[in-house]
Amino acid sequence: MDLIAAKAYAILSANRDLRLVELHGPGLAVLGATAEVTSSGLPYDLPQAWSRAVHDAWPDADGISYRARHDNDQICFALFDRTESAIQNAVQENSLDADWFYELMDLYGVGLTS
Repeated sequence: MDLIAAKAYAILSANRDLRLVELHGPGLAVLGATAEVTSSGLPYDLPQAWSRAVHDAWPDADGISYRARHDNDQICFALFDRTESAIQNAVQENSLDADWFYELMDLYGVGLTS
C-alpha cells in the first residue's frame, strides 16, 4: 500500500508542439528497427540505447513515442531533458485519493489486498 500511495498521476502540458520520433508503427521501419526495440524484456538496455541514439542523432527531437509494454494499445512518451522548458505540470493527484486510480484497476481487472 505504501508503494501505491507514493504514486501520482500528472497531466503535463506543452507550450509548443513537441517533435517526437516514433518508435512504433511505420516509424520503426523508417529507423530500420522492429518492435523488439521497445518491447524487449528487462533490463531496459536496448530501449535506452535506441533512445540515446535518437537523442544524439536528432538534436531537434524532444523525445520518443512508443507502445506501452503492458498494454500496446497505449502510446507512451519519453521526453529528453532538453524539452524541460516546454513542459508544465498542469495537474497532479496522489493515487489513492483519486478516481483515476480505481478506474485503471477496473480497466485492467486488478485489485488491492492487505
